[in-house]
Amino acid sequence: MPTASDLLRRADKIEGYYKSLRAREESLVADIEAAKAQLDVLSKSSAVLKHLLDVMVKDEINRMAALVTYGLKTVFDDQDLSFVPVISKKNERMNIDLKTKNRGLEGDYDSFGGSVAVIESFLLRVLCMLKKNLARLMLFDETFAPVGSDYIPNTSKLLSELSKKLGIDILLVTHQKGFLDGADHAYRVSAPEPDAGLVMEKLK
Repeated sequence: MPTASDLLRRADKIEGYYKSLRAREESLVADIEAAKAQLDVLSKSSAVLKHLLDVMVKDEINRMAALVTYGLKTVFDDQDLSFVPVISKKNERMNIDLKTKNRGLEGDYDSFGGSVAVIESFLLRVLCMLKKNLARLMLFDETFAPVGSDYIPNTSKLLSELSKKLGIDILLVTHQKGFLDGADHAYRVSAPEPDAGLVMEKLK
């Protein structure tokens, strides 16, 4: 039968375990509270960062749309065309539809013979080149063939303006003589005889 002193030793030992477990519990509770606080900060930081990224993306898209719209208005000066990004969210991801509008309304641009799409494609390539910091040289082989003759002078003006403002060298191969006025240098290449080779003549 345990003596009183044995019971006291056991009681002291159990009390020591109890105090140790209480201290461990308090430490774990403090760690949990600190983790919750950190998680709250990270969640709020993540939300702020996501918002900032969305704003940056929207700003970038709006700048892109502004340049393309400027190009459309420069070329098709008898119209009121605009390039409009429609931004929505699908499955928590940003979705962007690129639309062309005339006087604020979406329409059928078949009457332009594909020239609207050609100008938009050219301007988007310019933006990609600048964004990716690629070499500022663009080569076009009859790229603007769908552009109607009435819009050639304005297209030439746009190419010349962007070339000077953005420091882009443009080499354009074309049969459309309307581009001559806006060119810094122009050459005519011909083959007077089938087996004689090509002849290059400087025009300006």
